Amino acid sequence: GRKLTCGQASDDNIEFFGYYEGARGVSGDYFDYIKLDERYYAIIKCDIAGKGVPAALIMVEVATLFLDYFKDWKFQTHGFEINRLVSRINDLIESRGFKGRFAAFTLCLLDSITGEAHFCNAGDNIINVYDASLQKMKEVVLTEVSAAGVFPTFMIDMKGGFKVETVKLNSGDVLFLYTDGIEEA
Repeated sequence: GRKLTCGQASDDNIEFFGYYEGARGVSGDYFDYIKLDERYYAIIKCDIAGKGVPAALIMVEVATLFLDYFKDWKFQTHGFEINRLVSRINDLIESRGFKGRFAAFTLCLLDSITGEAHFCNAGDNIINVYDASLQKMKEVVLTEVSAAGVFPTFMIDMKGGFKVETVKLNSGDVLFLYTDGIEEA
């Protein structure tokens, strides 16, 4: 009767493992990654405020924008400007006018060859990394920005906007992306 959903994938430079267990039949948590080419991966970890079907419906919209943005992605034309996608997600959720509903998420464009991880967040600015050289966990704090859907992007831009920040991952390091459900458990 337990809901144990997991998956994994790997190539020569990187390994992924994901585990999901919703609090109810459906939820607003979302994790996905897409291999964009032989070098880059797009990764998203998202938690929609609330539970059940309303949160799941918003999550589907976020997932649709994520998948659509990266379906024809090319480094030469898009580069590391993942903040444009964060703004699109923000504007969509904000335009819906949901009361008390927002998306806290971390978006990442990972270079599997250099280990450079380019992050842009909306209300989810803590990254946890196991540093293999130090053999310990470290917490990386990204710029604090509003969650998606709370304010229109023009207001967020007035305070500096959604920023892309780079974190260097070395061979053997482990990037942990999880929603608050893991802390609640």
